[in-house]
Amino acid sequence: MEEVQKKEKFHHPKGLWLACIGMAGSSYLKYAVSGITIFFYTYSVAMGGLGLSDKQAGLIISIAGAFGSVLPLLGSIVTDRFLGMQKAMIMAFFLQSVAYAIFFFFTPHVPMIIVGIVINMCSMAFMNNNLTAIVGMLYSNKEHARKDAAYGIFYMAVNIGSFFGPIFGGLLTDHWMAVKDAEGNIVKYGYKYAYLMVAIGMFIVFLIFLVLIPKWLGEVGKHPVNAKGANKEEKQKVEFKFSPVEKTRLVGMGIIFILVTVYWTVYFQTSYTINTLANDYVNLNVGGFHVPVVWLISFNGILCIILAPLLGNLWMTLSQKKMDPPVSLKMAVGMIITGLAFYIILIGFNTLHGVLDKTVKMDLWYMLVAYTVLTVGELLVSPVGMALFNKLTPERFSSLAMSVWYLTYTFSGIASGYLVAVTKVWGYGKILNILGAALLISGVVMLVIMPFIEKLIAVDKLSSEETATETAE
Repeated sequence: MEEVQKKEKFHHPKGLWLACIGMAGSSYLKYAVSGITIFFYTYSVAMGGLGLSDKQAGLIISIAGAFGSVLPLLGSIVTDRFLGMQKAMIMAFFLQSVAYAIFFFFTPHVPMIIVGIVINMCSMAFMNNNLTAIVGMLYSNKEHARKDAAYGIFYMAVNIGSFFGPIFGGLLTDHWMAVKDAEGNIVKYGYKYAYLMVAIGMFIVFLIFLVLIPKWLGEVGKHPVNAKGANKEEKQKVEFKFSPVEKTRLVGMGIIFILVTVYWTVYFQTSYTINTLANDYVNLNVGGFHVPVVWLISFNGILCIILAPLLGNLWMTLSQKKMDPPVSLKMAVGMIITGLAFYIILIGFNTLHGVLDKTVKMDLWYMLVAYTVLTVGELLVSPVGMALFNKLTPERFSSLAMSVWYLTYTFSGIASGYLVAVTKVWGYGKILNILGAALLISGVVMLVIMPFIEKLIAVDKLSSEETATETAE
């Protein structure tokens, strides 16, 4: 496939900045509403919600999470066979704008909200996988350093969006569009207005892509790689044949896939179980200002923005000294660190001494410390894993590989919805213990089998394989 190799400012093509605009916008709008989802589903209609039970909300979250992660696999096939990445991304932003507009106009009518959820799931079949894959397509196989740097910038765009999204979403739902009584207490949240903001924002991103894609991406991702009439060279790229080394790596990636699925199952509880706990049992009043609970997600986002380049520089420094830790070691430590974050929250929850009538609140600093620890763990798992899957997967499957990475969300979504449904039955203490222990065990398991995983994925052979490929060409 023809690639655009124009060097722009900072030695990166304009297409990277377009992908970053798309991902930052998508992330901003996603995180503006992800933290309120559980409240929007379960709060009464009078309070601005849908009035669903915890069980019904958990079921919707499970199904939407599962299908929303599986559909990108189908979306990648449709993209490669019929659409091409450029059309797929444009369509995805438009569909998501329509989906969230339905949320605004039809709240609290649950059947129409479900229609919006379905349209949203369809849009996600073509969004993150293609946005992530298009970054790698902007660089040749010889530009490993620039490609790594590009994905670092791309991940920063994700977190810029996740920082600002909850801030403005929280202001809309809890302050600007909320209805308050004479004492300043919220009697009705402005949840549907957050969805209106998302709908408008997605439509703006759609227009940006519609105008800039021809100029900033050119031929990259314009045509389906597996369409009828594709030339012989293009068809060879999508043949489902793997070398012995590639097959071995797939086994290693499968093991990592399972452990990362456990990781995301626990991590996603920050948007559901942990948000609910914070809303009910954390003192969110700071200097007379009520901090919207979704701002905790923004805190995670700004920490990622600050810490990501620091860790990136650390890996570069260690690499130059030939001391860069194995990928599986980084991810194992990340899982263990994230597990500890949930025990920090548990320590704070235990300061309530069993008084759960909401008259006693835990200090906010427990949550801030926990989110700081959790963010360090996230940066050792998420960008590292994303880069690993991109490097280990044959270039002809770049889009599909990113769909497989996002597929780790599938079982995570199912388990997350189940945990939402049983939280009030089991209690926060038990749930936090389970979440923390699951990650500690996963991290220890990865540490134990680390030599086996490293042998399977054979990262050290990538450089020599690249040289051999160049020689053969």
